[in-house]
Amino acid sequence: MKHALVVYNTTFGSTKELAEEIAAGIQDAGEISCEVVNHKELNGKDVSRFDAILFGCPVHGAQATRGIKGAIKKAAKAGLDGKIVSTFDTHMGHEGRAVRNMESLLTKVSPDARLITPGFSGRVKGFRGPLSEEEIPKAREFGKNIGQEIL
Repeated sequence: MKHALVVYNTTFGSTKELAEEIAAGIQDAGEISCEVVNHKELNGKDVSRFDAILFGCPVHGAQATRGIKGAIKKAAKAGLDGKIVSTFDTHMGHEGRAVRNMESLLTKVSPDARLITPGFSGRVKGFRGPLSEEEIPKAREFGKNIGQEIL
């Protein structure tokens, strides 16, 4: 069985919801276990046992959050080489800005990881969310596509 880890940073819960939908899509692809964790829970996590790691956060100041950037750097130090990695974000109008910011960071800190692009960018209805309903099936499909890459 393959293993995936979805790491998120959230402020009001929308990015966590998006992470869970993406994880469900990954599992829909086949025999893949998927763990979803807040970036603060990454400390002490053995990333070497995962075949794929996804990172996600809300767009803050038109870029990725400091918390998720720190998580990416920690994971890279622990070893992302050869692993499938990808990104996702939630936004109210700056679609994909945090995704591109995280992709750039991943390329810099772990050039030998297998970066799947583009990442997924999900729209929220307002500053505090929630995630727009039309994003849920898109997030699951994104997850399923990642799952197929893992298999």
